[in-house]
Amino acid sequence: MADSRKAKFLRYLLLFLFSIFFIVPFGYAIYTSLLSKADIGHLVPPTRFTFENYVDIFTTSDILIWYKNSIIVTFGILIGNLIVNTTAAYSLARLNYRGRGVVFFLVIGMMMVPYQVMIIPIFSMIVDLKWLNSYQGLIIPFLFQGFLVFLMRQFFLTVPRELEEAAEVDGLNKIGIFFRIMLPLSKGAIGTQIIFSFTGTWNSFVWPVTLVNDSRWYVMTVGLNTLKNRYFEWPNLTMTGVVLLTVPIIIVFLLFQRHMVQGIATTGLKG
Repeated sequence: MADSRKAKFLRYLLLFLFSIFFIVPFGYAIYTSLLSKADIGHLVPPTRFTFENYVDIFTTSDILIWYKNSIIVTFGILIGNLIVNTTAAYSLARLNYRGRGVVFFLVIGMMMVPYQVMIIPIFSMIVDLKWLNSYQGLIIPFLFQGFLVFLMRQFFLTVPRELEEAAEVDGLNKIGIFFRIMLPLSKGAIGTQIIFSFTGTWNSFVWPVTLVNDSRWYVMTVGLNTLKNRYFEWPNLTMTGVVLLTVPIIIVFLLFQRHMVQGIATTGLKG
């Protein structure tokens, strides 16, 4: 009993120490974003905290436009991922058709290709379609995510076949089984998919900066990069942008963390 308590204490201590590495930088960003310009670069405690930096960043930059673009792009990709990845995963897990194994092999193969390799082909297609500086150029190429298809497929494989057989006896077809049986059971896996898709898209920088060269179409990550160059001597304004970029991710994680834990715990490795 004493050994198990000691092991449990060490685990929690290790988790606490790891959490510090993530909490301290964000805490520093919040602290710096509340400093006045007079307190920048001083080691002494600040004379006062202020929200002037937040007012300045909204009035002197196009951050509202960047926020709007990020929201549209992120939710466009998120909704597309939920539809495409979930239906693809269901077909790979529960439907029998010729070539299913080949399709699944291609999905796994896509997970092994570094995204840097795909930048030039995707950019060439975007140029040919005349989708530069557009929402469709930022959204459509990323509606499919191989890892999320694999994640959902592994969950669907854990659902007992008896449920499908009982539903078929009651007269449900495959579409009815998907909507009335599979989706209600997959809330945990869908919550996990939402967190991965949202954070990956919201934090994306390489793709947007490659596909967009007009400031009117910048997303938050690209816009904040220009903000960093503009206000390099005022880190308080830069950190204000960092806080505004991070807050939506924290909100989404807090809303879906329970589903994420449940999804990971119930997603098996059944082949």
